[in-house]
Amino acid sequence: MEGISGALTLLWMVFAASQAFKIEISPDSPVMAPIGASVSLTCRATGCEAPAFSWRTQIDSPLNGKVRNAGSTSTLTMDPVSFENEHSYLCTATCGARKAERGIEVQVYSFPKDPEIHLPGPLQVGQPVTATCLVPDVYPFDRLEIDLLKDNRLLKNQEFLEPMESKSLKNMSLEVTFTPTREDMGKALVCRAMLHINEVDAELRERETTKELQVYVSPKNTTVSVSPSTRLQEGGSVTMTCASEGLPAPQILWSRKLDNGNLQPLSGNATLTLIAMRMEDSGIYVCAGVNLAGEDRKEVELLVQVRSLNFLKEEKEEEEEKQEEEKEEEEEKQEEEKEEEEEKQEEEKQEEEEKQEEEKEEEED
Repeated sequence: MEGISGALTLLWMVFAASQAFKIEISPDSPVMAPIGASVSLTCRATGCEAPAFSWRTQIDSPLNGKVRNAGSTSTLTMDPVSFENEHSYLCTATCGARKAERGIEVQVYSFPKDPEIHLPGPLQVGQPVTATCLVPDVYPFDRLEIDLLKDNRLLKNQEFLEPMESKSLKNMSLEVTFTPTREDMGKALVCRAMLHINEVDAELRERETTKELQVYVSPKNTTVSVSPSTRLQEGGSVTMTCASEGLPAPQILWSRKLDNGNLQPLSGNATLTLIAMRMEDSGIYVCAGVNLAGEDRKEVELLVQVRSLNFLKEEKEEEEEKQEEEKEEEEEKQEEEKEEEEEKQEEEKQEEEEKQEEEKEEEED
């Protein structure tokens, strides 16, 4: 009988212990919350039908949140989370004379955007340039690390280990100076930022931005060829062809310099043809090779003269000479074709005779 009584007593003690007044708090501490997000802390009591809850910070600062009690649970919601929420919070639950407390620490961070890559302007071959990798609105920045890479090769790494004087969002940056080459065209410039906070999910701790490099060579060695000449007669025509070196290939722009020094646009083609020239068309014509890195110009002066009788006579003689030359060339061509045809016929005749001779010898044998 005593054995049964002892067993019952033990079971009652186990049951009473299982129903002991206690509280649990979730999520697990510490809570790492991004600034601007919403975070809820839930305090849950067991072993009491109608517990009373209260929340406070361990340094008795304002909660900066809203409390909602419902039965055996109490929830403290902070929306949005700010620097004022970075505290250790204490949930207290009472059940009659019984009291239970649980603490939870809330830490905040900010890493909201991908890095930004800034270049001062078009990259020119051989001219040093400073690239800046900017990581905006970081907290805490003493956990930040930045890598800047070109074509998967590390240019510079920096960890920001200096102590923070106050709680604030900061823009952190890394600068690297390098000299572009032609081989850099199309290569990737990568800025990678890492916030070393283990409590944050791995995919949220690293951000990366890539920029494809465009490398330029300023236009140079601009040249102009003129046909037939820069000295022309009225009614004549002229063709000017412009070329310029650069990377990427410069766009060619033709213009004419006016008396006041301004430029009158004419064409965006490499070749400029002017017909039925008049004396007032005399002047300076400008070819410009242009790309994002710069511009290179070449000037040509055209002089249009009055069409004289001597010029007309010379022009007629030149035309007759040209026609005579074409006629002679055509006759020479026909003569060559005739000779080739005769040689071909002679070869075919010889081949036929040789064939007949062979057949005759075979018959005799």
